[in-house]
Amino acid sequence: MTGNLFPARLRVSHQEKRRNPSFRRNGKLQACEPCRKGKLRCDHMLPTCGRCARRNKPEQCVYHPAPLTKRTTIPTPQCTSSDQSSPELNSFSTLFHTGSERSSNRTPSDFELDSARRNGVFGSLPALVQSVECNSVSIPRAVLNQYDEFVPRFSRASSLPAQSWSQSQQSTERRPLPDDQIRADALDFDSRSAFINHNAILAENELSIGIQPPSADSTPMSKVSQSHIDSGAAVLTLLKDLPTIQKYIDKWFSFAGGVVVIEPMVKIYTSGLWSTWQKTLESQRPADLRLMSEKIWENTLRPVSPLLHRHTTPREFCANVTGRFLRWEVVGILVTLVSLVAQSLKDGDPVFCSHDEPPVDRAALARRMCNASEMCVNFCDDFGVLNDLYLWLLYENSVAYCSMRTRGSYENARKLSGLATALLCCNLHQEIKVDDHTPFFIAEFRKRLFICAYENDKHFATFAGRPPKLTRHYCRLQIPLDLTDAQTMAEGLDLENAVDGEGWNQRGTVQRCTFARLSATNALITEEILEVSLGYSPRDEIIHRAAEIETKTNKCWEELPDFLRIDIDNPWSMNRSPLELLFLVQIRLGHLDHHFLLQRTLIKKVGSGSANPNITLLSVCSEIFKLVVLMVDNKDHFRDFQVDFVSILATHGIPTAAVLAVELLHQEQNPSSASAIGYPLHRSDTIQSLAVFVSCLGTIRTEANGFHSCDRGRKFLKRILDMILGPGPAASRSSPPNVEGMIDPTLGAPLLQAGSDGDFVRWLESMEWDQDSLVNFN
Repeated sequence: MTGNLFPARLRVSHQEKRRNPSFRRNGKLQACEPCRKGKLRCDHMLPTCGRCARRNKPEQCVYHPAPLTKRTTIPTPQCTSSDQSSPELNSFSTLFHTGSERSSNRTPSDFELDSARRNGVFGSLPALVQSVECNSVSIPRAVLNQYDEFVPRFSRASSLPAQSWSQSQQSTERRPLPDDQIRADALDFDSRSAFINHNAILAENELSIGIQPPSADSTPMSKVSQSHIDSGAAVLTLLKDLPTIQKYIDKWFSFAGGVVVIEPMVKIYTSGLWSTWQKTLESQRPADLRLMSEKIWENTLRPVSPLLHRHTTPREFCANVTGRFLRWEVVGILVTLVSLVAQSLKDGDPVFCSHDEPPVDRAALARRMCNASEMCVNFCDDFGVLNDLYLWLLYENSVAYCSMRTRGSYENARKLSGLATALLCCNLHQEIKVDDHTPFFIAEFRKRLFICAYENDKHFATFAGRPPKLTRHYCRLQIPLDLTDAQTMAEGLDLENAVDGEGWNQRGTVQRCTFARLSATNALITEEILEVSLGYSPRDEIIHRAAEIETKTNKCWEELPDFLRIDIDNPWSMNRSPLELLFLVQIRLGHLDHHFLLQRTLIKKVGSGSANPNITLLSVCSEIFKLVVLMVDNKDHFRDFQVDFVSILATHGIPTAAVLAVELLHQEQNPSSASAIGYPLHRSDTIQSLAVFVSCLGTIRTEANGFHSCDRGRKFLKRILDMILGPGPAASRSSPPNVEGMIDPTLGAPLLQAGSDGDFVRWLESMEWDQDSLVNFN
C-alpha cells in the first residue's frame, strides 16, 4: 500500500531518470526554460523535470545552454535629493564626529537611489579588467606536490579593451536578482568530507531519487529595518573627506603593506566609491546618506558567490563589490585600515599634521574608525552574511580590535573565537583548491587568511595558557605561494618565474606573504609545545617530546633561505626596508621563543632544563635580550611600527630581562653558585643593557597599548638595579622590608635547579604582555 504513495514520476520511470549534468556559471544546476522563466524550483531531471511532467508539458521542458545571451542597457536614474533629517541619524552621527565634523548641506546627490531600489535598477560599472591571452603555466613538480591541485589557465570569457578606471567609458551590467531571491550570502564550500554530518546521508542520495537539496537561495531574508539604514548612514558620515581617508590608506601601504587586503584591491575599492558616491559623501545630506545606506544594504544582501568562477580575475571581482555595487564589507575594510594606521604611527607624524589645521587626534581617530568597523561587522552578523569579503573584514577588524585591548582579555578571546568559528564554518580548515567556483587569487587569499589566523590563535593560547581554538589534528594547513601584490593581481601568472621550487620568491625580499608562509611552521611548533606544557603527560614522555621539538625547531631554522636570516652582528648593514628588518627580527625572535618556552616547560614540569649544555634558559634569554636591546638602540627604524615595537618589548624583552636581572642578583650574592660557575653573566654589559632597556620602558606613553605591562616591568627591573648598584654590599641590600610586594624568597638559589624559581616564576606567569603583533595579522 505504501508503494502507491511513491511519486508516479519516480515509480514509473525511475530507472530512466537522470540528473542534468550541466551547470551555470555561478555553480548552480541549469533549470529548464519553463521553470527559469517562471522563477520556479526545478528538480533538474532529464528528459523531463518533475514540474513539467506534472503539468503534462514535456515538449516545453528544454534546457537552454545560454538563456541570457542578450544584454540590455538600463539608463542611469536622474538625481533627486531631500533635506529631511531624522533624530536617529543625528544620534548615531554623534558617535563618530565632533562639532566641526558634522554634515553640512551642499550640492544635491547624483543618484535617485529610492527609485533605483523600487525598480531593482543596477547602474553601470567601468570595466577594469584587461583582455589577456594566457598560455598554460609551467609549474615545478615540487610546487605541484606542495600546493595540491592548481589550474594553470586564467583567461576571460569576454574581451574588453584595456582601460583605466578614470578613462573607461564602457560598463558591465550585473543583472539584478528578484526580490524573493535576496538573501544572506553563504560560502558554498565542499563539505563532503564531513560524512558524520547529520544530513550527510540525505545529501549523498537526494538527487538520485529526484529531490533537489535545499540551498541558501531558499532561505528567506528578513527585511532591513529603518534603524539598520540609519546606522549605516551614520557610518557613512566618516567617509565625508574620502581624499583624507585615501591619504591614510596610502600611508599604511607605503610602510606596512597587506597579506589579505592588498593595495591594488583597495585602490579599486576607493576609486569606485569616490567616482560613484562623491557628491553624496561631500554634501553629507542626511536623506541622501540614508538612500546610499539603503543601496549598500541591498548590495550586501546579494550573494557574492555568483561573481566567482574559475576564470574570475581579481580586478573583475573588486569592480563588482564597489561603486554602485558597494557593500558594507568593503566600507568596513576601508575604515579598519585607517584605524590600523592611526594605531601604528606616532603622534606628530606628518600624515596627521597640516599647516592650516591643528594636528589630528590620532588616538581618537583610531577609536572612531574601529567602532565603525565593528558596526560593519555587526551589520553582516545581523543578517548572516558569510563570504570571502566578510572574512577579510572580520580578520582586519580583529587586528584593530585586539590591538586596542589587553591581549589576554576576555574581549579579545571572544573576538578571536568568532574569527576561528567563521573560518571553520567556511571549511577553510579543509583542502583549499582552485575549482569551478574558486579562482586562483581567492584560493591564495584563503590560504593566507587561515594560516595567519591559525598562528595568531597559537600566540593567544601561549600567552593566556589556554588550549587553542584551532588545532593541527583537525586543520589542513596549506602554504600559499610567496607572491607580490602585482603577481597576485595578474590575470595570467607564470609561477615558474615567480617562485622557486619551494614556493619562495626569487627576488630575495621579505614581504608579508613571505612572513605568512613562515607562520604555518612556527604555529605548528608552538602548538606542540602547548600540548606538552598544558597536557598531563608522564615525565619521560615530556622529556622525549621536548627533545623532538627542539630538534625540529633547529632544523627549520637551518633550512630557512639565507635571505630570511638576520645577521645579529651587523643587522643594519643590509639594504632592507624597515618592514623587512622588522620581519627578520620577528623571524629570529620566533625561533628563539620556541627554545624559551621549552626551557620554561621543562623547568616547571620536569625540574631541569634541556640536556643540551648549549641550550639553557639563561643562554636563550641572553640571546633574546641582546636582540631586543639592539632594536631599542635602533628604534628609529621602527618608528612607524609602534604596536609591534611595544609588543616586542612586553612579550620578549621584559620576561628575558627579568630572568637575567634576577640571575645577576643571584650571582652577586652567591659568586660560587652553580649558575655563576656554569653560565657567568658579564656584570658590566648586563647592567648597561638593563639600564638602557629600563630607560626605553619609561618612554612608553600611558595611552599606548601595553603601557601597564611595560610600567610594571620597569618598576621590577629598576628595583633590582637599585639593589645591585645602591650603596653598601649587595648582600645587605638583597632583603629589604616589603618592597611593593615583589620580594623573591629564592633570590639566593640558581634558577635552573628544581623548585628554585619560586615566586618569580609565578610573577612571570601573571604578567600581562599586551596585544599581538600587527605583522602576524595583517
